[in-house]
Order: sequence, then C-alpha cells, then structure tokens
Amino acid sequence: MAAAEEEENQHSETLLWAIHMCFNSKLYADVSIRLGGVEIPAHAIVLSAQSEYFKAALRSPMKEATEKKFEYKEGSMHAHWRVFEYLYRGEYSEDPAPPLLPIADDDELIKDIRVYQLADYFRVEGLREYALHNFESKIKHLWVSESFVDCIREVYGATDLGYEMRKAILQVVRGHLGELWEKKAFRLLVREGGDFPMEIISGFINK
Repeated sequence: MAAAEEEENQHSETLLWAIHMCFNSKLYADVSIRLGGVEIPAHAIVLSAQSEYFKAALRSPMKEATEKKFEYKEGSMHAHWRVFEYLYRGEYSEDPAPPLLPIADDDELIKDIRVYQLADYFRVEGLREYALHNFESKIKHLWVSESFVDCIREVYGATDLGYEMRKAILQVVRGHLGELWEKKAFRLLVREGGDFPMEIISGFINK
C-alpha cells in the first residue's frame, strides 16, 4: 500500500512539475493571452481546469473562444501576469515580470489587492485565498509604510472587493491606531469620511 501511495505521489509531482514548466512556454500551447503588448502562450486545459471564467469562455461561440485569443488592456498588467503564473505554479512572484518592463509594477502593498480582484474576475478560488493570505502577512509589518494609507484607499475604493480585505486592514489599524494617528496622511484619510472611519468606530462600539 505504501509503495502504491509513493508511486501515486511521484506521479502527481511529475505532472505538477510539467505544468509548472509550461508557464510562458510555447510548447503545446493552444491559447494566446495578450497583456497590453506582451503575449503569453497558454494552454486551454490548464486555464479551464482552474478558472470558471476560462472554462465558460473557451466553450462559448465568441470570437475569443474560437480563435483562442484573449486580450487584456485595462488594469495592472503585472497583476494579470501573476494570475497566469499562479495557474501554472500555484504561487506568484513578488518581482515584476521581466517581459512587461518598463511598465511599472504595483506598490508592495497594492500587488495582492489587485491580484485578489482579478482572482474574483477570473473566478479562481484558490488564488483569492493565496492573495488574501499574502496581503494579511504584509500589512502586519508594513502598516508603518508611507504607502499604507494608499493601500487603505485602494481597498475601500474598490467596489468589487469582498469584506475580507477590509477586515484585515481594520484589524491592523485598530491595533496601531495611536501610532497611525500621529501621521498627517492618516488623519486626512479619516477626515475624508466614508466607510473606513465608520467601520473603525463601529468596531470599538461593538466590542
């Protein structure tokens, strides 16, 4: 029994490694993904197996499906790249994608937010959890960053984000409210009003 399990595990690892190596490779590629002016060769079976968006799109009678060409021009191209990297490798790099340079990458605290949004758009559940976990880990120590206020604005300004990102921010802010209040940019953010200051107050009232 142990030998059979070991053989099965080895087979799974070999298959996963083969998929891993196919990222951004023309070998057996049958789908073209364009991110602005950059093309990523892709594989229908890999995309449709993990993304409900591509599963439906590749079966539709639309031009993109029949030609197997998908083009994305809006939003963060680096975030799009990370989505496809995850589909092949189960993770994504924090480094900017070399083929997309000199397009500027997203700020450290913005990267995972934008990947999370795309995970929702492409309907890749595992990627949502992965991006959220990365985000939660970062803000635990990067709340001191000058870009943390921009991070809060990004999350609260997005209408397509679930509450989990907000919840992660609120937990950190409530734990360091005194230190954050010393920062002019944070005080200005609170004075702007909206959901963010209301949810901070609500958290203290409902304790």
